[in-house]
Amino acid sequence: TERPTATVNVQPAGHVFIRERVTLTCEIESGDDWNYEWYTNNNLLKDAQRKKYEISNVDQTHAGDYTCKGTQSTGRIYTHTSAAVTLTVSAVKVKPTITSNPEGAALTGITVTLYCKLHQSAGWTFYWSKHTQSSEKETITNVYTISSVRLSDGGQYWCRAGRGNPVYYTHYSDALWVNVTGAPVSALSLLSRLMAVSPYLLVSIVLGVKCYRARAGPDEENRT
Repeated sequence: TERPTATVNVQPAGHVFIRERVTLTCEIESGDDWNYEWYTNNNLLKDAQRKKYEISNVDQTHAGDYTCKGTQSTGRIYTHTSAAVTLTVSAVKVKPTITSNPEGAALTGITVTLYCKLHQSAGWTFYWSKHTQSSEKETITNVYTISSVRLSDGGQYWCRAGRGNPVYYTHYSDALWVNVTGAPVSALSLLSRLMAVSPYLLVSIVLGVKCYRARAGPDEENRT
């Protein structure tokens, strides 16, 4: 009979950072009654005999190619050795970049979108900070949307990302200044707003202007 196939899955990703927690899982396509063997760079890992091989505090010595295979307790049935999965470990903490759309000044009422960009994006949750906020806001994507932006939404924003349990955090991004300005008000819009507040106020203003012109009229004639 055809031997079963083994496959290695790695969480949170094949590219990780020092002090992250990494879990390698040996998936075998048929049955559960298996004994497991793990290899790194073709060397047997003597302390890894279960379906999952966990590295709680990864460092650069853990980088390399990982494979696994399974055998039945009788030793007569065994799987193919899995394809190798490469684990890459970076010593330098990653730092995301924060950008906005639109860039520069934004008029009140429009939608402003912030982006937290990472080269290694697998498995991250994103956290957003503002200089006037006491706590971070969390998103599962790298996009943070401010709908119908107001003047109070202006200010400095930062982002960072985290993944795993316990959570491994990236550095904070540099600060991004979101500048919100009031939309220009046309004369017609101003009249509409005045009418909405009080029609009597608008009538009073018009009558006052007429009264002023009536009084100023004779004085202008005496000057000529």
